[in-house]
Amino acid sequence: MKKLIILGLGLLSLATLVTGCGGKDDSKPVFTIVFDGQGKVENDTIFAEGKVTIAEPTEPKTDYFNFAGWYKEKECINQWNFNTEKVDEPITLYAKWVNIGNFTVTFDTKGRGEAPESITVECGSKIEKPENPTDEDFYLYGWYKDANYMTEWNFENDRITENTTLYARWKSKISGYKYYGAELYSKQSFMYGRYEARMKMAFAPGCISSMFLYYNNSDTYNDTLWNEIDIEVIGKDSTKFQSNIITGKKNAQITTEQMHTSTDKPYNTDYHTFVIEWTPEYISWSVDGVEMRRTDATNDVKDQLKTMIRTESLRFNLWSSQSTSWVGKFDNKRLPIAQYIDYIKVSKYDTETKEFTELWTDDFDTFNSTRWGKGNWTIGQVTLNPTNVTVEEGNLVLRLTKEPIYAKY
Repeated sequence: MKKLIILGLGLLSLATLVTGCGGKDDSKPVFTIVFDGQGKVENDTIFAEGKVTIAEPTEPKTDYFNFAGWYKEKECINQWNFNTEKVDEPITLYAKWVNIGNFTVTFDTKGRGEAPESITVECGSKIEKPENPTDEDFYLYGWYKDANYMTEWNFENDRITENTTLYARWKSKISGYKYYGAELYSKQSFMYGRYEARMKMAFAPGCISSMFLYYNNSDTYNDTLWNEIDIEVIGKDSTKFQSNIITGKKNAQITTEQMHTSTDKPYNTDYHTFVIEWTPEYISWSVDGVEMRRTDATNDVKDQLKTMIRTESLRFNLWSSQSTSWVGKFDNKRLPIAQYIDYIKVSKYDTETKEFTELWTDDFDTFNSTRWGKGNWTIGQVTLNPTNVTVEEGNLVLRLTKEPIYAKY
């Protein structure tokens, strides 16, 4: 429209020259024509002689709207006809604009919380920020233009120019977890005997599900004799368990770990009967009636049998170790997990007759607090929680659970 302005100024100069020559003024009247862009483009002005048609200006352009002609009223009721209509007074012509179209805005919450309803708006419109959807473990960080969260939507400045999906970016309220394990221990300690338990073990990478005999003060002092016999299903393979004898002292342990593969189903998918027999002559480990290992005078290369002289409590625990080389990388997504004990049978050993005699069997119809205690200390990366030891439907259940630690935001 700059050309139109220049043309108008030329006409005005011509009219001025004619009037200024003296004598009778024979010039035609010159009128002002204002082209009002209605806020979409800048206004423009030209000057034209009366009783003549005017040239239609170059079509103005703006974002989000299509130009639809020049009109005589602000409300754009009667359109000006540049081919036939003549100027006979100062006039203002108003630009009519038609929105390019309506577009739909959809909110994708990535499956968290309740998504705001889709809205339909005119092209070029800003949109109001919807009420934040809520999630128990995450808070809404912002709405983004792309699913990869490269560019955040600016509700104050950004405008809708096409069908648009805005993606919710979430941040966890959880900064970490506390882990709680479980341990059952007998209040009575035993010397020699046969220890039997029918169990379905727990399994997850990084975790240990166990049955073991343990001299209660083994880890108290560096000069204390350590005595321990283990059955452990560790988090590398649910079809295997580790047997172990631990002797020596706290800072100088002597161990003889061995791995044993199940002859039937994995230890965490069905019940199996585990047995430890401990005598002065041998220690053996059996599963479902099959002896998996025996340590006796013929193969006790580390002379552990002769140092197994402490009374030991019978224990079962479920916990997690940070030793990835031993149990694998801990996977907390697998929690909670549980170890189920159907029954426990304890028999004493007569060193003269070389026979076992049953002392008692616990079927866990109830919890016998006279016979059993519950651990409440720290082991590995878990705290043993007495509430994670329960009796349910005739089973003693040990659980490994997690509790979120919520971040401030």
